Amino acid sequence: MKGCTGKLKKRVNNGEMLLVGCIMDSRSGAVVEAYHECGYDLVMIDREHTALNSETILEHIRLCRALEQPVMMRVADPSYHEFGRFLDQGLDGIMVPRIRTRADAEHVVNMVRYPPQGQRGLGGSTCPVGKYMGWPKLTDQIAHVNNELMVGIQIETAEALANVEEILSVPGIDVAVVGNDDLSLGLGIPGQLDNPKYLQAVEKVIATCHKHGVLPGIAGGEPTWVRYWHDRGMRMFWCAADIISLWSGTQRAMAGIRDGLKTKTAPKSPFPKGAKTPAGTAAKRVRY
Repeated sequence: MKGCTGKLKKRVNNGEMLLVGCIMDSRSGAVVEAYHECGYDLVMIDREHTALNSETILEHIRLCRALEQPVMMRVADPSYHEFGRFLDQGLDGIMVPRIRTRADAEHVVNMVRYPPQGQRGLGGSTCPVGKYMGWPKLTDQIAHVNNELMVGIQIETAEALANVEEILSVPGIDVAVVGNDDLSLGLGIPGQLDNPKYLQAVEKVIATCHKHGVLPGIAGGEPTWVRYWHDRGMRMFWCAADIISLWSGTQRAMAGIRDGLKTKTAPKSPFPKGAKTPAGTAAKRVRY
């Protein structure tokens, strides 16, 4: 069992930059392979805004474990059964949206830690995190997972922003990610991510994260956006999502084809000079 190895937690503790690819729609493990081969630091499986079921998520986690690809999951709700069933699959970390108060953050830490640090139920030897056949000692599993599981929360409401100092001072919170859409909505400026009010709010989150030793993160993968916030202290970037990649790639391909057909001047041939016709060998290079 290679899940929850502690490698992700170590990188977070070192303040390293993490580029995250999110799974929002895909049922196929091909998206996990793509993120792995393209060099993403972390896969984030989402349940808050998706219809992915438990079996699909289990297989994504299993493939991540096999590839030794760090993987987290954003839960649909901070309930005992939601945390337990997926953490037992060997996740490296958990992400919890819509944290509003210190009590919310304390509840999360309590639910994902084994006793005596929390109230998580113990699946020893019966699930991946129990290594199926069991640890040498059950206390080894308890100590390892309690120490190495990464706990992330999202700051994405006006209430959370007002309470951010209390929230991020809770022991056991490792990462705090700004939810752009919800936070701008809560501030009364939906989608205005260049509004000074929004920019000041994000700067406040970054400063508070640094004060309490929490890694700050934000969504967005446009290169200038990533560089802007990186230079201001952000270290985790949710910079890709499977469904967005599918839509944007499909749109670019169609737009390019239609624009090419509209041009008055014929484009250069895609075949080298002197090559055979499309039925010949040169055509083999123009393929999917």
